[in-house]
Amino acid sequence: MVIRVAVIEDETGLHGYYGKMMEAWGTARNVRIAATFVGSAEEYLFKYDGQNIFDIIFLDICMKDMNGMELAHEIRKSDRNVQIVFLTGKTEYVFEGYEIGAVRYLVKPVAGSDLEKALDACMERLEGAREDFITIKCHGENLRLSRSEIISVQVDGHYLQMRTVGGAHEWKASLKEMLSRLDPDRFVMANRSTVVNLEYVDRITREECFLENGDVIPVSRGAYGPLNDAFMKYFFR
Repeated sequence: MVIRVAVIEDETGLHGYYGKMMEAWGTARNVRIAATFVGSAEEYLFKYDGQNIFDIIFLDICMKDMNGMELAHEIRKSDRNVQIVFLTGKTEYVFEGYEIGAVRYLVKPVAGSDLEKALDACMERLEGAREDFITIKCHGENLRLSRSEIISVQVDGHYLQMRTVGGAHEWKASLKEMLSRLDPDRFVMANRSTVVNLEYVDRITREECFLENGDVIPVSRGAYGPLNDAFMKYFFR
């Protein structure tokens, strides 16, 4: 098993230190760590912006120019699944860090035992995330998609059109069949032909549902009550 890890740390002398601890952790658990070390937020964005190629990112907060918290927000725009662990000598960002879904917040100097616990927590989440995928047949190929990255699914004749964080997909299927593969607490009908992922809903009116990606979905009269109730329940659970 290979785990792809990025360490974004401007104190480059620490790269080897983190690398040795990660290698020892992987050896003990029969996991191979493929580590990439980056010296700044800007370098990461230049090389990897929009590319979901890492499983875990260790991210220093206190870096020059763009700091780690700003970079984390940029990463979350295109990748909600990557596990983020913050590295820093300060603690004032801790609450903001957890708001964006950070797994751990490690205060420097990072002890080996703390890094191991963070990696264990990330692995537990990654194992759970692997069960959150569905496969669709699109243009003759089997496409594996994360349910958490589905924004909406809409009927178009005999086809379904799916909007995801990574793009749009179309394939021949029924909405009823698709709904049977989605969590009903998270995916709710906005009208008779469109289901939305509540995770990406910004706000709902009696006539329209506004999504994070800018899409505006018509809300039918009969769907408004259940959709609004589900939205409130989902975010205040």
